[in-house]
Amino acid sequence: MNQYLAKIRTINKIDYNTPILVPSFSSKGFPHVKELHNYLKGKLTEVSLISSYDLHYGYLDPDQIYESDILIVDSGGYERNKEHDISDIYNSLYIAKEWNESLYENQVGMLHPFTDILLVNYDYQEGYPLNQQVQFAQNHFQKYPDFASDFLCKPTSNNGFFIDVDNLIQSIDLLFSFDVVGFTEKELGNSIYERATNIYRIRKALTGSGLATPIHIFGCIDPLSIILYFLCGADIFDGLSWLRFSFKDYIPTYLNHHALNHGLWDRPDNEVKIIGYLENLEVLSQLKNQLIAFAKSLDWEELHLKPREIQEIKRILASIINSYE
Repeated sequence: MNQYLAKIRTINKIDYNTPILVPSFSSKGFPHVKELHNYLKGKLTEVSLISSYDLHYGYLDPDQIYESDILIVDSGGYERNKEHDISDIYNSLYIAKEWNESLYENQVGMLHPFTDILLVNYDYQEGYPLNQQVQFAQNHFQKYPDFASDFLCKPTSNNGFFIDVDNLIQSIDLLFSFDVVGFTEKELGNSIYERATNIYRIRKALTGSGLATPIHIFGCIDPLSIILYFLCGADIFDGLSWLRFSFKDYIPTYLNHHALNHGLWDRPDNEVKIIGYLENLEVLSQLKNQLIAFAKSLDWEELHLKPREIQEIKRILASIINSYE
């Protein structure tokens, strides 16, 4: 019997199987995102994530965004907010431009179903009770029946930094109408263990209600974290750290270190970055295949982890399972 919750699930609206590892693009921290996206778009064959904020302000070319089989269109909340994600290495001052629901709606209205689109609902700055968040999102998604729905669940209090998982589990049936349910990684808890535990609990609650809805973890594209969260029941992962680090051997390393360690020390910095981006896309593709193989076989060798990594992940999983089985 599989005591882990790793499983191949389906985004029903577009009939696409998970797991899905999503290279994301954003103007926040990447001012030349248009050039970067245009250069790499030919390699984004399966999936990519862009922001409606970046489309509105011309940071991306709207005619060049439909290259991948699935296009995830984010709400723009990340670009609007001052907060940074867990993988950000600088946490520098950031000044956003105006962003509101009306601008978001106008931009989404200009999207075309040239490829399968997974649309994320508007991310309000104010905290709302879960039932209101669900109602707002349902009203929004009804306007775009051609797109699959990705409900981004947020903290319910203006003073709350984290998702109220107990309340979410008690109200899990509210989520039945969405094709995907999403959470930002940083809002799931204050430690890797807490975040993994909450993903496990949410997946168990969904399963208990007869829902096989994929779980999307926003802001997480670190290979080891993906493996842990996948084993806890998450399915879709996106983030920007693939543009910040090299993922070779599943160990995110600064690009200068990567250049020294892999004989690229005589290459220009921009060339090292591009080589790193392309290698990271290959790593993510390989990791997806390894996750699928593990879900089918439950064979840890399929994950190609080091013994210490397996040991630590198993310790985390054993603690979670012992607490919630």
